[in-house]
Amino acid sequence: MTSPDMDPDARESVAVAVQRALAQHGYERLTTAKIAEEYENSEAGLYYYFDTKDEMIAAFLDRAADYLSEDLLGVDADDPEAALRDACDFLFRTPEHDYAGIAVAIMELLSHAPYNETLRAPLLELETACLDALTDIVAAGVEQGVFRPVEPRATAAFLLAAADGSTGMAVALEMDVNDDLRQGWTAYVDSLVAEPTD
Repeated sequence: MTSPDMDPDARESVAVAVQRALAQHGYERLTTAKIAEEYENSEAGLYYYFDTKDEMIAAFLDRAADYLSEDLLGVDADDPEAALRDACDFLFRTPEHDYAGIAVAIMELLSHAPYNETLRAPLLELETACLDALTDIVAAGVEQGVFRPVEPRATAAFLLAAADGSTGMAVALEMDVNDDLRQGWTAYVDSLVAEPTD
């Protein structure tokens, strides 16, 4: 069980260490020793705050959800179309993307979610944060007349599901589909844009 009195800076340091180790090793090959290699303190220091590897991963996922909703997918109130295109550009990753390794690791973690409650709760929070951020962007576009009167959450859910699925094809398997995916999501966003009014 995570220590309730954990210092926020220490929790941040653990989350960053987990992110680096996950991106490099993936979930199955990840050990607390490998997390400790990325951590500024010892492996024993990790166990002072956490009982298991999965609790350390949960701390990273909590941090990722906060950063995703606050920084990566923030709505540009003046230009929701640009905000949605930027969001898609971030979510539909290529093997060269800065977060490609962690995207594959999260895909791997999702496969364990039905059987691992420690991972399921923060993964659900992460996906929900992303869905909510996309929904806010689409809703702003509809409200401003930039997008057609589509259902914001349904549109956001479709884009998120497509982006999640693209990780396996484009990043994990490195299939030659990056240009195809970009053309696909670009055409979809194009289809959302409202016709200009006279």
